[in-house]
Amino acid sequence: MGLDIIKRSGKMRQVKGNIFNGDSYKAIFARVTYKRLMSRKLVTFADIMSDYLGKPCENPSKEEHYGELKKAFGEIKQLIIEKVGEDSIKVEGNNRNQRFLYMGDVENPLSDLYNYGRVIRDLKTYWQFCQDSAGFFPESWLEYFFKECHDLLEIKKKKEDGEQVLSASLDRKLTNIELLPFLYETIIQKKVLLIEYKPYDEDRQTLTIHPHFLKEFNGRWYLFGYEDGDEPMLVRKIALDRILEKPKPNTCNGVTYKSAPKGFYDEYFKNLVGVTHEKEAMAYMIRVRAHSNYMFKLTETKPIHQSQQTTVPFGNHEDGEYGEFTVYVELNNEFIGRILQMGAGLEIVGPDEVRSELKKRTAELAKLYE
Repeated sequence: MGLDIIKRSGKMRQVKGNIFNGDSYKAIFARVTYKRLMSRKLVTFADIMSDYLGKPCENPSKEEHYGELKKAFGEIKQLIIEKVGEDSIKVEGNNRNQRFLYMGDVENPLSDLYNYGRVIRDLKTYWQFCQDSAGFFPESWLEYFFKECHDLLEIKKKKEDGEQVLSASLDRKLTNIELLPFLYETIIQKKVLLIEYKPYDEDRQTLTIHPHFLKEFNGRWYLFGYEDGDEPMLVRKIALDRILEKPKPNTCNGVTYKSAPKGFYDEYFKNLVGVTHEKEAMAYMIRVRAHSNYMFKLTETKPIHQSQQTTVPFGNHEDGEYGEFTVYVELNNEFIGRILQMGAGLEIVGPDEVRSELKKRTAELAKLYE
């Protein structure tokens, strides 16, 4: 039998809800059907069922949910015909051997409906993540962004009922953690802040800061921004737990907020492990040797820094059994701490300046246990 034109007429009918939306079998088959038809290739029910099952299917009528497939296909076909025209879909064969072909002159005719359904699915996924995130984000974030919202009650209930499925390894009830939402808003609103600050082993200071960036490292939160009065502007790192009181917007005349250049903080943190630029610090290409396969694999799957590259695969070599990798980083306390954390499993091979610093640190540490 040749190709027969399916003749239907009428305006785009109104449907209750969105056929593409949701996790029902009908919605799933609708999405698969539409994607297949938009390929402009002949499509069969077997093709659609195969896509759904993830394996070849010769007789879709014997598969579970075949009824939902037929209903979804029928509705999608009708929607396309009403949108594009009665000649937009053609059929070959009959009964179980039918094959369908989209012939319309409109590309992606149901794009609005399909994309809206995708947005709804994405929002549901995001909502589910927010519900599950009570143990991952600081509570101050949730209290601030979900205040006066029914979702906050749902989040608390899930936690109380033991249904929480995300958690962080560190206690998020830290000093001044409740300042996070406030500082976030001042960055977004580009407000200059007056901050009463007490660095470790220093006197109290009043800082005028142009806030740019918030970063967490090892369970501690930091605010980064320009300190007013420096030309060129210098970046100041402020530990939240050393802020003495809630910062106040600087309303003095003549103080205009100064933004950081685009991509500035990507470059600022590029060669750092952690958050600290030591005074006059240099970045080195550091060779690190792992003395056990376990330690080698551990640092391979959990890199010390984004620049990490394997240079010597783990194995037996003339001078022993080891593997090596390199990192290009500044020599700061955070990097040294990561190396010392691994004990005798990691060794700094070079350069000499870095090896000497680690030798000095380990010697001082050894004295404590003599």
